[in-house]
Amino acid sequence: MNGFSFDNDVRLQLYRQFVASGEPPTSENLAAGMGRPLAEVRAALERLAAGKAIVLQPESREILMANPLSAVPTPFRVRSQGRWFFGSCVWDAMGIVAMLGDEAVLDASCGCCGEAMGLTFRAGEPLPAEGVVHFAIAARRWWENIVFT
Repeated sequence: MNGFSFDNDVRLQLYRQFVASGEPPTSENLAAGMGRPLAEVRAALERLAAGKAIVLQPESREILMANPLSAVPTPFRVRSQGRWFFGSCVWDAMGIVAMLGDEAVLDASCGCCGEAMGLTFRAGEPLPAEGVVHFAIAARRWWENIVFT
């Protein structure tokens, strides 16, 4: 198995486990689920992070983001398939809805006043709503500091 193929397999397993449970899998869970040595899985995660496919936590090197999914609670919460998922931003939260392609509710708040805001989706499509999605940083600059963005 070549490195690219293995890395892709690790990434797919990561997403499968994350979506199935609503929580990011640990490196150990990924290795166990794949029947592969932990060191190989951790090396693949590092390569995926270097390629900007995922973001690892700085200290533990466990999953922080597997975009559009966030491993930590954020103000962009999606309820779908009986589970809660967090997006790192509203764009990622909408990406979760698109990825799942199911009914969903996206809970967020206004960035300037804090007013609760929500979007409802049916079969991955948004129902009519009023509001503006604002991106403070141009998309071309997101990876300059993806955790802040």
